Amino acid sequence: MAQQSGAFTKVLIGFESAFKTIATEGFVMPINSSTVKGSRNQNQAGTLRGDLNPVEPFDGNTSVSGQIVVPVDSIAMWYWLKAFLGDPTTSGTGPYEHVYTAGDERTSITIEHQFPDLDTPKYFQYTGCKLSGMTLNIGGDGELTASFDVVGAKETISSASFDATPTEIGFSRLKNNQASIIEGGSAATNITTIDSTINMNCDTTNYVIGGGGELGAIPDGIMAVSGTINALFENTTALEKAINSTESSLKMTVPNGTTSIIDILFPEVKYSLNSPGIDGPQGLSTALPYSAYYEDATEGTSVQITLTNSEAHA
Repeated sequence: MAQQSGAFTKVLIGFESAFKTIATEGFVMPINSSTVKGSRNQNQAGTLRGDLNPVEPFDGNTSVSGQIVVPVDSIAMWYWLKAFLGDPTTSGTGPYEHVYTAGDERTSITIEHQFPDLDTPKYFQYTGCKLSGMTLNIGGDGELTASFDVVGAKETISSASFDATPTEIGFSRLKNNQASIIEGGSAATNITTIDSTINMNCDTTNYVIGGGGELGAIPDGIMAVSGTINALFENTTALEKAINSTESSLKMTVPNGTTSIIDILFPEVKYSLNSPGIDGPQGLSTALPYSAYYEDATEGTSVQITLTNSEAHA
C-alpha cells in the first residue's frame, strides 16, 4: 500500500450555486496546510438493561471544520476573499483593482482534498462550507500568510473529483518586508507587528430534523474586527488615543511593484487602554489592542481590502 504524501495533495475550491450543492467549477489553490475535516461523535446511550455492559452507541451530528493557511499573494487571494467577503467591485483596464467590503451576501463553497497516492485515489469533498474567520499577521521575518477558519455541512468521500479539469490558479507572492502601515492618516515607522482578525460569527447550531445530522444552514452573524499593534515605545500618540477613546484608522499595504498589491483598510478603529510596563533594561514596546467598526466612514464599511493584479475576472 502507498502512504499518501502531503506534498502530492491538492486542494480545490468551487463556488456553490446553492447551499450544500456541490460546485461544478473547481480551482486548484496554493495552500500551506488545511485541517478541514469531517467529524461525528459516537454518543453513549443511557439505557439500563440489568448488567454493567454499555449498550450500542449512537451517531451524533456531523461537523465539518478546520483551518486553511494560505500564502498571501495578489492573484489566488482573489478567490479566498470572494469566498470570505463576497464579490468585489472591479475597476481598471490592467492592472485591475478589486475592492472587497463587508457586505451582506456570501456564497457557500465546496472544498476538496485530493489524495492521489492511495491504492485507489480518493477525493474528500466538503460542501456547504463558509469561511468563518480570517487572521492576518503582518511583520517579522517569516512567510506572510493568512489563516481562514472553515465551517461546513457535509463530508463526502468520492472516487472522482467534482471537476476533472480544474483551473490552476496563478500566484504572485507578497512579503512581510514589503509592508507599510498608515495609522491615523500618517505613516507609522515604529510598528513591529500588526495582527488582524475578522470573525463572521457564523451560526453552526442549525441541525434540522430530517437532515441526516447535517447542518441545514450556516447564517452569518455580526462581524467582529479586532487585532493588536505592537510598536517600539517612542511616543504616547496611540496610547493617548486609547486613553481618550479617540477614533483612528489603520491601513496596511503590501506591494510587489505596481501591479501586485494587497491593501487592508480599517477606516474606523478605537484602541483599548494597555499601558506599557518596564520589563527590563532593553528597549520597551507597547501592545495596543484595537477594534474596527463602521459608523460614518466614507467607505461605508468596517473593512476594505483592495487587490491589485493583472486579472480582470470578467
